[in-house]
Amino acid sequence: MKLYKQEQTPFWIALSSFSTDPPSPDTFEVSVFGPGKGESIVVHLGARRWIVVDSCRDQRSGTVSPLDYLKGIGVDLSTEVHAIVATHAHDDHFAGIADTVEACASAVVVTSQALVSREFLALVEADNEIAGVTDTASYREYRRIFAIAERRKQSFTGQRPLRRAQENKIVLTLPRRDVAPPATVTALSPSEHAVTRALETLAKNQLHAMGERTRRSMLDPNEASIGLWISAGEVNVLLGADLLSGPKGCGWGAILHSFSPPELATLYKAAHHGSSTSHHDGLWDKLLTTAPVVLMTPFRHGSVNLPKDSDIAYFLGYTNHAWITSPRPPTPSSSFQKQAAKLGTLARNARDPYGKVGHLRARISLNGGAWHVDNFSPAAQLRTSSTK
Repeated sequence: MKLYKQEQTPFWIALSSFSTDPPSPDTFEVSVFGPGKGESIVVHLGARRWIVVDSCRDQRSGTVSPLDYLKGIGVDLSTEVHAIVATHAHDDHFAGIADTVEACASAVVVTSQALVSREFLALVEADNEIAGVTDTASYREYRRIFAIAERRKQSFTGQRPLRRAQENKIVLTLPRRDVAPPATVTALSPSEHAVTRALETLAKNQLHAMGERTRRSMLDPNEASIGLWISAGEVNVLLGADLLSGPKGCGWGAILHSFSPPELATLYKAAHHGSSTSHHDGLWDKLLTTAPVVLMTPFRHGSVNLPKDSDIAYFLGYTNHAWITSPRPPTPSSSFQKQAAKLGTLARNARDPYGKVGHLRARISLNGGAWHVDNFSPAAQLRTSSTK
């Protein structure tokens, strides 16, 4: 691992309670939301132009976090959200995303070109038969998304309500508006090889379902995940979704082979909750500036707890501007404790792994300069357990 000397980059940190303060028209914003399970990002491209990437729900209230935030700062969801990106078919990245698509009537919906099995099931015609055996949360979300897109075909003049992302494909272009310069959103993945692997998996599974003597094939949806490069004015950011370092021809390895930006990104939304499976030293050499701002969300489910201390140390070796939406498992709420008490010894070590949604908000002038990062509880600066 190549380590960079840490520079004292101009940087502002604000600690405050939740704010309904919207960005100014000439400000680029990246807001990241995440409880112990779930992730969503909203991006302001200037002049009241927004995109939403993935979705999560507050595990206690059930509300959709990106919608709560956007409505709270006065965004007109029906006209000012231009795109919604569903990066891949994992529950922690799209809980509530169909509600977001429903609310944002003029937004195009971007999904991965590498269809994974759950998306495929949402597209086939034998819906009633399939729903009887595959009535999962992901299935329902994607069925709603595709149904909404189908209804909107007539109202989307000159553009399609549903777009497929693949490597080096521009999925959204916005012209200059008032003080805001043009903006582009480019999909960095999935690679052509990842698409091929996904389609081969779908074909094998379809033959298996038809009674052919084939073994069911499993594809990690993270291989089909949509990484994004977003540019507006003097600002470039990299959103890593749940991209992995490989396998060969996929993930970060494929991106670094095919994509060379003219300018480096100053902010990185860390891929796959900071897991070592997403680490690739080439990012820091070819895509990111020295000591960039890094934002991430945790993942806590059963025995899995990401990022690990070793993952945190990896990031802190590259930058001292790293943040996480929820640094530790929350103190169980009173209602959770009451429910656990009813179970007696069966719930002796019961924990509430998710808790309140943390919020990280990073803003910068579209003309460049320094990032201003605000963290809203329980979000905090990234530290290893020994330094907390």
